[in-house]
Amino acid sequence: MRISSEHANQQTIRFSDFSGGLNTTDAPESIAENELSRSINVEIYNGQLKTVAGDRAVYKSSSVSFDSIIYDSIESKILLTDTDRNVYLLEDGTLTSKGTLTGTAEIQYAAWEDGVIIASGGKLQYYHGGTLEMLANSPDVCRGAFIKQGRVWTFYDDELKCSAVGDETAWTNDSNDASSSQYLQVGYKDGGKIVGVCSLSSDVLIFKDNHHAYHLAGAYPDWSLSEIGRQIDCKGYHACVALGNSTLTLGRAKMQAVNVTDDYGDMMARDISQKIYQDIVSLPVTVRLRYLPSLNQVWLLAGTHTFLFLDANTGGWFTRRYSDYVVDAVEGDGVVYLLKRSGLFVLDSSLQRDDGHDMLWRFSPKTLVSDNNYLIKRVRIDTTPLHTNYANETLYVGRVKLNVMQPESADWIYENQESIYNSELGIRSVKARALETDSEVLYLSPEELFESELPLVVQSTYRSETRCVDREKSIHTSAYGSGGITVFNSIAFDIVEV
Repeated sequence: MRISSEHANQQTIRFSDFSGGLNTTDAPESIAENELSRSINVEIYNGQLKTVAGDRAVYKSSSVSFDSIIYDSIESKILLTDTDRNVYLLEDGTLTSKGTLTGTAEIQYAAWEDGVIIASGGKLQYYHGGTLEMLANSPDVCRGAFIKQGRVWTFYDDELKCSAVGDETAWTNDSNDASSSQYLQVGYKDGGKIVGVCSLSSDVLIFKDNHHAYHLAGAYPDWSLSEIGRQIDCKGYHACVALGNSTLTLGRAKMQAVNVTDDYGDMMARDISQKIYQDIVSLPVTVRLRYLPSLNQVWLLAGTHTFLFLDANTGGWFTRRYSDYVVDAVEGDGVVYLLKRSGLFVLDSSLQRDDGHDMLWRFSPKTLVSDNNYLIKRVRIDTTPLHTNYANETLYVGRVKLNVMQPESADWIYENQESIYNSELGIRSVKARALETDSEVLYLSPEELFESELPLVVQSTYRSETRCVDREKSIHTSAYGSGGITVFNSIAFDIVEV
């Protein structure tokens, strides 16, 4: 049928690239087409947008308020601390007290020999063989811990100190023995104190509270210290993290990336947080940066329900929201652990619930604004559900509402397709169709295959669509829901400017 001249200027708007992530600095109508004005509990997955995995409890307590995770990667043990500075071993669902921290500062730790070295603002402690031991000869104040060249390193004020080679108990300097304990003053009389240290494969980057940053290379006695910048801010003791060939440091008003492959000198760090400036400014100095390799994400944890995270592949920002305060996170043996005040949880990609509660998600791409009016004529969304159950998923384009099609398994009630008693909707109520199917049901079995976290189900791309007539001055697009792991391939709608 020939399109009338009145609608000859029809165009199709399509959102399929969401890699730009969250942009809260610009107005919703001014952001890029690959950006989001709102993003809650969604992340980038193989270049597309997906709802985040849910979590399940490993251990919960109504009497303990947890504060930090210490993951012993050598012995594959999990230590937890509470707000009263007590240290516990969590093993086989049992929480066992192991002692008390020596300090009251933020915890840092590093794997060493057959256990883990812990710094908390007092003397260093060493957990190994089931025992928490204080290193009596270590410095009285230790604000950090890392391992380099077979030595245990710590810092306080403007000094780096290290143990003797291979001996965490030896902290006495012997000028005639290069393998003895050593110390290094960083930024002599520059007026700053060390607040962050990132240990990389061959280098160490040091950040001070006066915005000065330094690079330490080599091993004693051939080490070299050089200043690399004077505008590199680090907000707190957990506000920097190593990420591949880069170091990320969070300042008072921006997150910066320092590429360590660049030539060292008076170099400027690159600001990667301009699109979420106000969110960064509001973060406290106690914020914790946590890199989770399997997700390739950096979480910014400030002890809140909702927190920012960075997708390291795309550089896009997103947010996660949980039912309880999230205070810490770590990855161990491929498992992502997150610590809430109430207990320890693990991410579970087979569900989209938070400790038994609905895990609500929402996102909104660019808003379209016209000098005249828009006429919306057709709306469609292509999705790939990775769940088998029914999920509540809805798309709004302007005032046009479209329910997202669910997998066939969600419609089965003992293979009965008739209406449910007193329901005005049939079980199959969404006008949609499967566009593509790339796997098969094997005897309708929901069991796991070769230890996969996902059940063996049909993974199809579904198109949900509706024809409509909706006149809008501006078109705001929003999707929201809960209950399912879903990949959003694209959102498209046909419009005419009238």
